[in-house]
Amino acid sequence: MNFKSLSHSVSVKTKTIVLVLIVIVILSAIFFLIRYNDIKNVAKSNQLSELKRVTVVYQETLKRIRKFYITRGYANINSYGIREAFERSDFMALHTLSLPRWKVITKENRFLTSFCFYDRKGKLLTYFGQKPQEKLSYVDTVKKPYDGFWYAGGRFRYHTVSEARDGNNRIVGYVVFVIDPRYFLEQIHKIMDIDAYIYYEHSKKPLLFSMDKDSPIVRVISQDNFSSLKEVALDGRVFVPYTIVGKGLGKNNDFKIIFLQDITHWKEIVDKAILQSIIVMVLLILITMLVMNYGFDIILHQLDELNAKLMHSQSELQAINKDLQKRVQQEIELKLKKEREANEKERILVHQSKLASMGEMIGNIAHQWRQPLTELSSILINMEMFFDRGKLTKERLQTRIEDADMQIKFMSRTIDDFRNFFSSGKQKESLSISVPFGKVEKLMRASLKNNGITFCLDIQDDFVLFVYPNEITQALLNLVSNAKDILVERSVGTGKISLKAYSEKGKNIIEVRDNAGGVETDPIERIFEPYFSTKHATSGTGIGLYMTKIIIEKNNAGMIVVHNDEEGAVFQIIFPNKE
Repeated sequence: MNFKSLSHSVSVKTKTIVLVLIVIVILSAIFFLIRYNDIKNVAKSNQLSELKRVTVVYQETLKRIRKFYITRGYANINSYGIREAFERSDFMALHTLSLPRWKVITKENRFLTSFCFYDRKGKLLTYFGQKPQEKLSYVDTVKKPYDGFWYAGGRFRYHTVSEARDGNNRIVGYVVFVIDPRYFLEQIHKIMDIDAYIYYEHSKKPLLFSMDKDSPIVRVISQDNFSSLKEVALDGRVFVPYTIVGKGLGKNNDFKIIFLQDITHWKEIVDKAILQSIIVMVLLILITMLVMNYGFDIILHQLDELNAKLMHSQSELQAINKDLQKRVQQEIELKLKKEREANEKERILVHQSKLASMGEMIGNIAHQWRQPLTELSSILINMEMFFDRGKLTKERLQTRIEDADMQIKFMSRTIDDFRNFFSSGKQKESLSISVPFGKVEKLMRASLKNNGITFCLDIQDDFVLFVYPNEITQALLNLVSNAKDILVERSVGTGKISLKAYSEKGKNIIEVRDNAGGVETDPIERIFEPYFSTKHATSGTGIGLYMTKIIIEKNNAGMIVVHNDEEGAVFQIIFPNKE
């Protein structure tokens, strides 16, 4: 029996079932390939992003440590008697005068191995810590800047070099800090929670630096065929190796930063996708065979009846269809236009809200910095006065430097506080209400104090909310900032703002009160409308309270209401108590 005769002997029912099953198998395979490629592309993008982040962390750490220790070197050179000791090559004076600084800097960085002094020819005068090389050979062989990684005496270390110059700008010596490369590995682990390794292969025996020498990964990296490995399996997990080329002082001092990225999660996703695709395909085949086997005759009979009816009304349907298509197209275009307008409006509102918040925060930074800047000015004037009188002793100078450093650290912490406020946190988490209260108090403290406004925190119940932390902080800042603006605008003599948290009748309530006389809008709920503002046109955009309402009610499943009491406006943010 040939294929043609076999085809005629098979019923239409069987042919249809076989054809449908083939289509299902093909579609399932296409679906799986599309999903597999999507997962693979996402995984690859994630891996490359992590490689870029590790590279950035290493480069930023390198810049920071270089600047820090070069500055330390010049600070030591400019200390009392150091420059003169260099000119005399007086290693005893250098050692005695620099000993206090060595005691301080060894506590700052446990990876600092040596603090060294060399004369103008690069010959070692004295040192603290591990004994360094006797001659600074790279000063003559490497173009400036000669700060970087260097292999000498069987050790591979990072060096920073500060030049000591006399009054004629001639080099009289060098101050060198030597740092163990593990410092950079510690920074990568601290910032990214990734174990990295430094591999230097230009010595007689390659050197491998790691924070844990007993790690099984160390043994893998030490293998001769490591560079050809595309995946590494360790303790039931799968890793992809990555290498970053680090530049040293000269080509022979180049090295590699190696880390392994865990891709076990993506492997599991791919395996799960394969299993799901097979299960779905089998189920579809079984269901299709069952349905078509028992319902094929009924379907064919109904199709015959429907075909007759369809032929009879085909002309009518064509006319109706043309009109319907035109109307549907018009409705779709109108709906899309309205959606685009709504999305654009909301995007503009969010952008304006962010700009307004950023402007408010910049003002708060200015208030926070005013006091420490005044203190720094006072310290500099005091130092100048003692210097003019010839009474600027080393102890006084050190004291003033420490005072100035304290003010600078305070300003740095202020920047960190404001930066953390704008950091991304688009994931809900459990949050004690005291945390955003503390942030609001810290961010608004100076601005309120500068305007003579008393700010009171009253946490009667430190309840826990499941919310977006930064959004809750932003909402509270909007309310407190609005209260501050209206107190200033109305020139209230003894302005007061209170921020209160308590639980009552199964509800967690946050309350913001002021004594500015209340909201003069009727109905009062209009203040939550976009672009509605009671402030002067130069100080209000009318979107702060609108965005606050969106944040509380749309994003965090709460409710915000407002009313006036005998002193002023009372805003209440209400969350259901789910305990």
